[in-house]
Amino acid sequence: MPNEAEIRTRRDISTGADPSSVVFKHHRAGTAEIKVEQLTGGRLLHLAVAGCIFNNVLRLARDRGIEVHDAGVRVSGDFTSGGDSTGIECNVEVVGDATPAVLTALAQAAFDDSTVVSVLRRGAQVSLITA
Repeated sequence: MPNEAEIRTRRDISTGADPSSVVFKHHRAGTAEIKVEQLTGGRLLHLAVAGCIFNNVLRLARDRGIEVHDAGVRVSGDFTSGGDSTGIECNVEVVGDATPAVLTALAQAAFDDSTVVSVLRRGAQVSLITA
């Protein structure tokens, strides 16, 4: 799907980032790398979903006493010519000091607790306020 965005932990910042990525300080991961091929509205929407789930993974891991070594969330989807979404897919990868079943449950909980996913599912009133 062409409108993809990704956020993941970035431990080694000594090497340059991919030209389609930016490395930021992150309040839970230390640093995080955000990747988007082009800065479009669709990719920014998907980045909001990815960022929310990513933050939830790290928060819930801390709350559950799971040490995360690497985490990444890739979100993709497409749009019709009329601007409707054809769907959004989220891929969550977590490597840490827990069994695969526990890490899968962590990813599911992070997804289920996503405020952005919840808002998208329910829809939101959006309006423009001008001066």
